[in-house]
Amino acid sequence: MLATKPNKIQIFSSFLKAENLSVGYRKGFPIVSGVSFEVNPGRTYALTGGNGAGKTTLFRTLTGLLPPIAGEIQFPVLKSTSYVPQAKKMRLDFPLSVKEVLRMPANVGLSFLPKRKFTEDELVLIERTGVGKYLNKQISECSGGQLQRVLILRSLFTKANLIFLDEPMDSLDHESRELFQLILEEYIATDNRSLFVITHSLTNDWRQEFSEIFEIDEGKFYKISQGEKPPHCHHHD
Repeated sequence: MLATKPNKIQIFSSFLKAENLSVGYRKGFPIVSGVSFEVNPGRTYALTGGNGAGKTTLFRTLTGLLPPIAGEIQFPVLKSTSYVPQAKKMRLDFPLSVKEVLRMPANVGLSFLPKRKFTEDELVLIERTGVGKYLNKQISECSGGQLQRVLILRSLFTKANLIFLDEPMDSLDHESRELFQLILEEYIATDNRSLFVITHSLTNDWRQEFSEIFEIDEGKFYKISQGEKPPHCHHHD
């Protein structure tokens, strides 16, 4: 939910570049290896794979929440990222309202509650997505769908150049999915921003075609085309 930066930072033209990256929780025991790709401005990226394949672990590493086991992540100093985790995996035991979460600046801890007001554009999005109906509700009392809306809006409000979204449509109904996809499309069209999305279903969850699609299968990272299976892949829906 908060904007983060990877450990190794360099200046270059892309938003992010991974080179021969291995990720996991124990040195010598990578969950995913051979990760090499580049994220460029104004493009959308999708990551698919089965449950437990390592998709979230890779995202946590790319956003600096986990150190890489091997390889390198290059990230431009003057660009920023924001990470939207799965709502169903969020801890909700902190005493904050929806309004307080949405008003938090990009790089602060939960102990700091800012006094800033919403911008006009933010107020429009709050009403457009229905979040205005429960602004004063405690985060811990939100349903999965309500929380997912808040997390996505929170990320948009950071105005990050690159947003990572982990199954962002998972807790939303069909109408809300359509609305948030439209909002995300509008977001990346502004200032050449980019999205990187984890999704179980490219066809059911997303109406758009992605610039590039990646898949994790049996610990390996593949670049694939629309509808194409990676080499030696036990394909997942």
